[in-house]
Amino acid sequence: MSRHHHRFERDYRGPWDRRDIRLTGLHNGGANHSCASAVVNGNNRPGLLPLPVIPSLLPTPVTVAVTTSSCDLAVKQAITGAGSVAQASAKVRWCDVFGDTSVSHSSLSLCTPPPPPPPLLPIGNWNNILNPTVALSVSFSCSTEMLKELNQQRRAKEFTDLKIIVEGKEFEVHQNVLASCSLYFKDLVKRSSGETRSGEMLELKMTNIGADVLQLLLEFVYTGSLVIDSANAKTLLEAANKFQFNTFCKVCVSFLEKQLTAANCLGVLAMAEAMSCTELHNMAKAFALQNFPEVAGQEEILSVSKEDLVAYLSNDSLNTKAEELVYETVIKWIKQDPGSRVQNLSELLAVVRLPFIHPSYLLNVVDNEELIKSSEACRDLVNEAKRYHMLPHARQEMQTPRTRPRLSAGVAEVIVLVGGRQAIGMNQRSLTAVTCFNPQNSKWYPLASLPFYDREFFSVISAGDNIYLSGGTESGVMVADVWCYMSLLDNWNLVSRMTVARCRHNSLVYDGKLYTLGGLGVSGNLDHVERYDTIINTWETVSPLPKPVHSAAATVCGGKIYVFGGVNEAGRSAGVLQSYLPQSNTWSFIESPMIDNKYAPAVSLNGLIFILGGAYARATTIYDPDKGNIKAGPNMNHSRQFCSAAILDGKIYATGGIVSSEGPALNNMETFDPCTNTWTLLQSLPCPLFRHGCVVIKKYIQSG
Repeated sequence: MSRHHHRFERDYRGPWDRRDIRLTGLHNGGANHSCASAVVNGNNRPGLLPLPVIPSLLPTPVTVAVTTSSCDLAVKQAITGAGSVAQASAKVRWCDVFGDTSVSHSSLSLCTPPPPPPPLLPIGNWNNILNPTVALSVSFSCSTEMLKELNQQRRAKEFTDLKIIVEGKEFEVHQNVLASCSLYFKDLVKRSSGETRSGEMLELKMTNIGADVLQLLLEFVYTGSLVIDSANAKTLLEAANKFQFNTFCKVCVSFLEKQLTAANCLGVLAMAEAMSCTELHNMAKAFALQNFPEVAGQEEILSVSKEDLVAYLSNDSLNTKAEELVYETVIKWIKQDPGSRVQNLSELLAVVRLPFIHPSYLLNVVDNEELIKSSEACRDLVNEAKRYHMLPHARQEMQTPRTRPRLSAGVAEVIVLVGGRQAIGMNQRSLTAVTCFNPQNSKWYPLASLPFYDREFFSVISAGDNIYLSGGTESGVMVADVWCYMSLLDNWNLVSRMTVARCRHNSLVYDGKLYTLGGLGVSGNLDHVERYDTIINTWETVSPLPKPVHSAAATVCGGKIYVFGGVNEAGRSAGVLQSYLPQSNTWSFIESPMIDNKYAPAVSLNGLIFILGGAYARATTIYDPDKGNIKAGPNMNHSRQFCSAAILDGKIYATGGIVSSEGPALNNMETFDPCTNTWTLLQSLPCPLFRHGCVVIKKYIQSG
C-alpha cells in the first residue's frame, strides 16, 4: 500500500465510531436526501456520502388516538416505512406529512463543501488592527419576515405537526407557533410530547369554538393583524379568553374599552365577570360607577340581575349627585317586573343611603310609595332615616353602611371659615356666610349659611366631621345657643343650650366631649367651665378656671387642656398659663410675664403648642409642655389680631385677622411648615375676614 493510500486511510476512512459527522442541506432536519456535504470532526474535508434514498421507501402516516384534559379528541399521525418499492424516477407526495409539496429524486444534486476560511491572524495582529474604544452594535429586525415565512409554510402545509378539526374543517399549524401564543395549546403540546415521537402529527378535534373564530385567531397568530368590530368582539374575546391567547385578549379588551357607553357598560361588566376577564371587568366597572346618572337612564339597567344591581348600587364609589336617583332606580327596577321582583325590594332599599335623601323627599315621596308601605322591612329602613334627620346629636350611635357617604361624591379635608366680619365699624354687620377651602384643587366652596344674623364673638370647634358653634352676642345680647353643622347633610341644627350664656370664650374637644371655658358673661369674666356630651345631648359643669379670663388662647395637647393668657378682670393681659387634667377634673396654673397674649388662637402640632399673633403682632410663640418652656418662633408675614387657625396635613393655617385697631381686615391666609420652620403666604380668602371661626373637617363635595 502506497504512502498516499495510508494517508487517505488515516485522514478519511476510519474509525467512523469516533468521528463527528454533520450533514447539511437536509430537508426538515432528516437524512433522506441522496447527497449532502459532510463536516468531519470540525474539518472542512469531504467525507463519505450517505447512501441514496429510494423514494418509494419514504414514510407513510398511521394514526394513534390521544385524549386531552379538555376531553377533545386528539390523534397522532406516526410516520412508518412504506411496504412497496417503486422506480427511482418516481415523484413522492409529501402532502400528508409535510404539506402539499412534491420532491423529485432526479432533482437532487451533490453539494460540495465550501472553501476553507482564511487563516486567523495572531492575537498580536488584532490588537494592532482594532481600536479598543470603538464598538459596533448590530440589530436585525426579522420578526416580520419570520411571520411571513411561517404563515406561508402554514398555508402550504409545510412542517406542520398539529391538525385542528372544527366543524368539519381542517387547520394545519405548527405546534411551537401556537404554543408560543396560547397557554392552553402550550399545555396541550407539553402533555402530548411524551407520547409523541419526532415527526408525528397531532390531530385535535374541537367542538367548543367556531371554525370562523378559529380562523381569525390563527390569522392573528401568524400575521399579527386582525379586524375586530362590534359584531365579533364578544365572540373573539370569549374564544381568546377560553384558550388563553393573552395577547389577543388584550387587543379585544382595548377595543371594547373604547366602545363602552352608558347603554352597554353593565352588559360588558357581566360578560367580563362571567369570563373572569379582570382587566375588562375593572374598566367596565369603573365606567359604570363614574357614569351612574347616565347609566340609570338606560334600558339595560332594568334587565340586570338582582345580585348585579345590589353590587352596583351598594358601591361606595357610585357617582351620584343625589341619593334620590339611586332610590328611583331601585323602584323603577322593581316595577319592571313587580310580580317576581317585589320580594327583593327590602334588600335593594337597604343599599340606598336613605339618611342622605332630603327630608322633604323622604316624607313626601319615599314614605308614600305603596310598595314601601306594604313592606315592614322597608318601613323600618325609612324610619331609620327619619330618626337620623330628627336626632343629629345621636348620629354617632346610628352608624351603618347607609350612613356612610359615597366616596365618589368627592371627599377631602377642608378648611371651613365660619361667619366673622369684613370691616371695622359700628355699622358693619357680621357675616352669615360659611365657606370651605379644598387644598387639593385650591378652590372655595359655599356651605350652608348660619341660621341667624349679626352674631359675633362666638366660638367654633369641630368634632369629627361636624362643627359646633357656641354662644356669642346677637344684637349685643349674650346667648347660650349651640348650633351643630352636619357635614353630611350640609345644614345647621340647634342642639342643647349651654347652662351659662357667654361670649369671647374658648371651646375645644377632648375625648369626644365639647368643652366651653371662661369667656365674658353678663356679670363680667367667667371662670365657669362646662362640657357637652354629643351622644346624649346634655351639658354638665366641671371644675372652674383658677383665673377667670376671656379672649384667651386654648388647645388640647398630650391629654391636657391648656388656656394661655387672655384678658383678666382688670381688662389687662392675664399673663397666666392654666392647665386642666380631665381624668382628675383638676386645674393648675403658673404665672409668667412671657404669656401676654390676647385675641390670638392656639393650635397643637407635633407635641408643641403654637400661639399665633394677637395684639397686632406677627409673632409666633411656641410652648413645649414636656419641658415647660416658652420660646419665640418664626414671625408670620402679616400682623394678625382676631385671626383664626387650624391644622391640616401637618401644617398650620392662619386665616384673616386685622393688622391694627383701625384695620384693615386681611383677605389672605398663610401656612407654617414645621419641616422648614417657615411661613408661606397663600391665596386670597373669599373676602377680608376677622373674628371668624376656622376649623378643619372632612367634607364630601362634588368634583369640579
